[in-house]
This record gives sequence, structure tokens and C-alpha cells, in this order.
Amino acid sequence: MDRARGFLDEAVETRSWEEQQAGLAARLREVVAHAYANAPAVKAKFDEAGVGPDDIRSIADLARVPVTPKAQLVELQQADPPFGGLLAVPLTEVSRVFRSPGPIYDPQGKGEGWGWEEALFAAGFRPGDVSINTFSYHMTPAGMMFDDALLNLGCPAVPTGVGDRETQLEIMQRAGVKGFVGMASFLLQIGEKARELGIDPRTDLSIASAFVTAEPLPDSLRAQVEDLFGCVLRQGYGTADCGCIAYECFHKGGMHVVRRAIVEIVDPTTGQPLPDGEIGEVVVTLFNRAYPLIRFGTGDLSAIDSGACACGRRSPKLRGWLGRADQLVKVKGMFVHPGQLQAALAGFEGVSRFRAVVTREGNRDRLTVKVELAGAGDEGLKAAMEARLREVLRIGAEVAWVAAGTLPEDGRVVEDARTWD
Repeated sequence: MDRARGFLDEAVETRSWEEQQAGLAARLREVVAHAYANAPAVKAKFDEAGVGPDDIRSIADLARVPVTPKAQLVELQQADPPFGGLLAVPLTEVSRVFRSPGPIYDPQGKGEGWGWEEALFAAGFRPGDVSINTFSYHMTPAGMMFDDALLNLGCPAVPTGVGDRETQLEIMQRAGVKGFVGMASFLLQIGEKARELGIDPRTDLSIASAFVTAEPLPDSLRAQVEDLFGCVLRQGYGTADCGCIAYECFHKGGMHVVRRAIVEIVDPTTGQPLPDGEIGEVVVTLFNRAYPLIRFGTGDLSAIDSGACACGRRSPKLRGWLGRADQLVKVKGMFVHPGQLQAALAGFEGVSRFRAVVTREGNRDRLTVKVELAGAGDEGLKAAMEARLREVLRIGAEVAWVAAGTLPEDGRVVEDARTWD
């Protein structure tokens, strides 16, 4: 079976991007008209901006509509529970309601999916592949998202949730499991447990394709899992509110954006679209009758790559997850974000943790990258790191060694400690 090539819908996926955009614009007009007429919060947002549904005729016109940040979604739902005035169909047309951290309540309309089928096919899943779905089926939507997608693709789904690793291994062996859906780090744990039990993941198991999301996927982790199982591992990007936004094909090199939504990269401060290649916030307009999010700000950073892909799909790619917009800081006129720092320091062994701190002295910005090392650092290593940081960030940065356990465990990678007197 050829899992490296092919399309779920070749006629659509290989259509020129210009033709695809024309189709997206037509769907945009439909969803905007429907949302304005049926979702009170959408109408209020448009009216406040002085925009009507007839003003949105093209993708470029979307820039006239303000971005709705995820935090604002929480506020809308708290003020008008449970859906913040964003539900655009009667409750009789809602099949499920999910609760995500925030809290945010996400309705799923009857007959409306989350768009992961194309992503799974691109990762090598084929009809008849028994597949375990290790995402949770409780409250949050991930479990049901992929359960629906697997069934629509013709892949019998085993709804394991996270479960314990020994049970996962038993299911893999007894059911002849060929597909894995979940987190790459968990699949690695399953493989390591297999070896502890004398099971060879390559020869005693049948995993051929693995699709992962919900966490960063460094090359080292991907290589470990693929080598352990002898499988193909590909990743996707999505949110609980939107479902699938982008996915990797066999050739990797970024993630193809979906056609079930309009995906923009915008300036996090102005909401205006940025040129291809520039880093900004991922903003999504969802073609969903039940829950038509218009310019929903994910808070995630990425960039668009419009170059051709050898797989034959014509949609552009996201470069991947490059950090959070709330950690985007402008230093010496240049934006600095966590993804850049991670890329700059990825090649240096022994880096256990780091944090970039921006200060201001004598009306000049100063960027210091504090680094915890597993071993001892020397001036040569510090100079090499500073050179690499300058190359990636395009501004100078100083490296400072700090003792292990010094940096706080709050998840921040960039801290703006400047004061403006």
C-alpha cells in the first residue's frame, strides 16, 4: 500500500490556489450573511465596526472586521452563556457541546465535522486501518474530533483515550493497529514501555502511520518515534474552537492550510494582514453554520510559505507553531518571539532552559538571554550562541549563564521587563 502519495480529493487539492481562493471568497460571503442574520454577537461586532455583510465580498475585505481574541470569546460567553451570542442555529441543530479551558463552550452542529480527514490521509492513513485515538473523549473536543475523522475516512477507531501504556500495547497487538492519533511524546512512551516488556515496536507491532498534534514536535522527537516504530509520523495544527487549520504532507516543510476556513497571518497589534513570509498571529474565519467564528484570533504565531510543494497540493503552508502572540516583543525595532529563540538555541547541547529578558537602559533596548546549562559554559560557547542569536533575530543579544532551577517554571520564553518613564 502506497501511503506516501495520493489525495483524499485530488480534483480539489490540486486546483490552483487562485481558483481555491475564488471558492473561499464565495463561501465567505455565504457564512458572513448567515452569521450576521443569526448570531447576535457577530451582528454587534459588525455594526460597531460600521461594516455590513454586503461590504465583505472578498478575502481582502475581511481586514475591515476586528479580530476576536480568544480571551474576548471567554468574556462574551461569561456575559451571555453558554455561547456568547455566537450560535447561529437553533439548539435542535447542535449535536454536541464541549468545554475547553477558559472556560470556553464549543457547539458542534449536526453534520458538521472538524476537518481532520484530509490531514490523516496526507499522513498515510488509509481506509481499513484500525487506529487508536489516544486523545481524551471527556469534555474537550479532541477525542471526538479525530473519532469522527477516522470513521469518515473508513478507519475503525479504538477510543482508548490516554490510558495506561501496557493496555495500549495489548490493543495494538490484538487489534492489529496500523494508525496512531495523539501526542508524539505519548507514542514515544508507549514504544519505550514495549521495549521494557520485550516487545519490538518495529516487528511485533503494526503501526504504519502516526498523526500528532497538541504539542511542539522537534525533529529529535519525530526521529526517535519514527525510528522506534518504523512508521511515518506527521503533525497537524488546530484548535478546540476551529478544528483542523493546517497539516503536514509526506514532504513536511510546513503545514498546508485547509480550505474549510480562511487562514490569515496578521499583525498582532493592528489585526491587519501581513505579507507572505512575515511572522504574525494566526487568525481564522470558520465556514461553520452552527458556530461561524469570523476573524478568530488563535493567539498563536506563524508565517505563510506560498512556495510549491512536491506533493502536488496547491494550498500554501504555515511554517508551524512559532510561539504565542502574547510573548511577541518588539526590540530595537524588530519583533522577537519564542519560536526564533528556540530555533537559535536548538543546535546547542546541554541547554536545559532559557528565557529572553528585555530591559531598557539609557533609552536603548537590551536583550539578555538567560540560559540554564546541564554542564559548565565557557566563553567560546557563549560567543557561538550570541552569533547564532544575531543571525536569527537580526539584532544583538547577550547570553548570561544562570544556575539550574533559577528560571521560573511559568512557561514564558520572552519577558518584557522594560519601564517607560
